[in-house]
Amino acid sequence: MAHAQPLRIAIGAVSVAHVPGIMALEGGYFAKQNLQPELIMIRGGPQTVAALLGGDVGFAQVFSVPIVSAKMAGADPVMIAGLVNEPLFSLMTVRAIEKPQDLRGKTFGITTFGSASDIALRLALPKWGLKAETDAVILQVRGIPEILTAMQTGAVHAGMVSPPTNVTAMKAGFRELAFLPKLGISFQHTTLSTTRRYLAKNRETAIKVLRAYSAGIRRVKTDKPFTMKMLSKYFRTTDQEILESTYNSALSVFRDIPYPTLPGIQSTLDFLALSDPKAKQAKPNEFVDASLLEEIEKTRPQ
Repeated sequence: MAHAQPLRIAIGAVSVAHVPGIMALEGGYFAKQNLQPELIMIRGGPQTVAALLGGDVGFAQVFSVPIVSAKMAGADPVMIAGLVNEPLFSLMTVRAIEKPQDLRGKTFGITTFGSASDIALRLALPKWGLKAETDAVILQVRGIPEILTAMQTGAVHAGMVSPPTNVTAMKAGFRELAFLPKLGISFQHTTLSTTRRYLAKNRETAIKVLRAYSAGIRRVKTDKPFTMKMLSKYFRTTDQEILESTYNSALSVFRDIPYPTLPGIQSTLDFLALSDPKAKQAKPNEFVDASLLEEIEKTRPQ
């Protein structure tokens, strides 16, 4: 075998959204494509996109907002896959809140303004006839674990948390008022992105990366024992309830051919349009190159 090609992929804190990359690595699917990836932990979407644009990494698993913002600012990032096309969050509440109508006037915890948790909350509230501007007090608390801490101290009544923190919150006595993927919200949560200049020189590498990711997703869907083992390793827990819930979340959101969602990118543009007039004129397909996945789909064994 020829010497494996090294490459760097930026990921955020380990979460369900990053399971395809983990499975591609641990399942040997990168190696099968003759790739030797290094998964680089970078916390924060803007920081991740900065590393991508600066050439420090070739690919990034990242939320859609900083990708769209960078493109509108004149940079050349492009989404080549949609790893999670739904708001992968649970709205956890104190026990006194029993139904969505009880949320009116309450204080909500998110990570930071403009983050995935922030936009997910703002997309969910109208589903219950509530407006973020008038019916909610939204506080930044920096991280998902910190949201749970804020609920425990009484600083917030509700918070947007992702798996497996939702299970930890339920174990602590809080209520899962809603699991957002069940609300029918289209939302480009996690992308696999690169830059157009990288693609121009490394298209075959990008196709190999996507083949590895697709194989990793198939492994999630067909090999629960191996997936559970990897979840235990990367989430650093042996709690079977947490692992089972995390696995079920992964099973429900990953698609065999992970195309980005254009309606979900439109949701991102609608959010950005509140402060950036250019977002009103932009079209979702300007931020996507689906041709690589299309090529993979055409040559995929049936």
